[in-house]
Formats: sequence, structure tokens, C-alpha cells
Amino acid sequence: MQLRIKLAALAMAGGTAALVLAGTPALASSHASSKAITGPETAYGVIYGKPATADNPTTPLAWEGLVDAHGVFAPNGPAPTKGQDHTFTTSTGNLTVAATAPPTESHTFNLKNCHFSFTTYVVFAAVGGRSTGKFARTSGPVAVQVYGAGYAPRYTSGPKKGRCNTSSNAPELAKGAVASFLLTAVLTTP
Repeated sequence: MQLRIKLAALAMAGGTAALVLAGTPALASSHASSKAITGPETAYGVIYGKPATADNPTTPLAWEGLVDAHGVFAPNGPAPTKGQDHTFTTSTGNLTVAATAPPTESHTFNLKNCHFSFTTYVVFAAVGGRSTGKFARTSGPVAVQVYGAGYAPRYTSGPKKGRCNTSSNAPELAKGAVASFLLTAVLTTP
């Protein structure tokens, strides 16, 4: 009997969630075009293997939320510093953002298996006046996480044989390499 009640409650909760989720797009589209709409925006992409070992890997991105689009993330240097702008180019326009805080970074390295990882976080604000297309005049907070991981090779001879080769010219191994990009935002469109 208790199992039947729990299943009925679960079915009711699922039905309620489905109604809320189904009604959300209708509510968003029922606003007059002159009213601002606020909602989530995400962009995500990941690559594996040899492409992830590039110095500045190019990651295809899928954009979803207020604006559905596609694009790529191709870093061309260090993370933006506070106050510096960055423009994300997509199939439906460019989203320009300004860093509102210094980037934060974390790094790990395991000497037993030669595995390394890094994560960079940057907080931005949308700059609607310099954004284009469907992103024109948008505003709101934006957060970006860039992640990379892989394995360093081991020395195969000499006094360091078997140890991790952490020299700057040591090639990262393609097996196990990953690079990902995640953008999350709450944007307001005019």
C-alpha cells in the first residue's frame, strides 16, 4: 500500500513538473515584444584526444536558452583580466562580455600516474551595446569555466626513466586528453 501511495505521489509530482516545464515557453513567448525577457543561457562544448592537446584548442559550442546558436571557443592567450572584454562569436550574433573580477585558476598534478588538470573560472557581465544580432542590448551576469586534463609522458631512458616528463617541451599524450568549455548566464533581452 505504501509503495502504491509513493508511486502515485511520484506520478503527480512528475505530472506537475511536466506542466510547469511545458508552460514555461508559452509564458515566455506570450510577452509583448516591447517587454524585456530574462532567462538562462548556456554554451557548452568538449573535445577529446589529440585536438584537446593543442596549445589553444578549438572547441565547438552549442548555445541554448534565450538564444539558440552554435559557435566555437578558441582561446588565444591567457584568461581576460578584470575590466577586459571578450567577444563570443555565434551563428546568431556576437555576445560581448567584460570581466568583472580577476580569473581564478586551479591546477593539479599526480606524480604517480602523470595526470594533470586545470580549471579557469572567469566572471563577466554582458555588454549589450557592443553585442550584435540576437545578443544586441542584452545584459546580465555571465560565468565561464574552462577545463583541461591529460597525461604527461614518462621518461623512457636515462636517470629519470619512468618518471613524469614535466618539461615545457614534453608533448602531452593524446590518450586521456580533454578540453571543455561551459558558459552559464542569466540574460535579459530587450
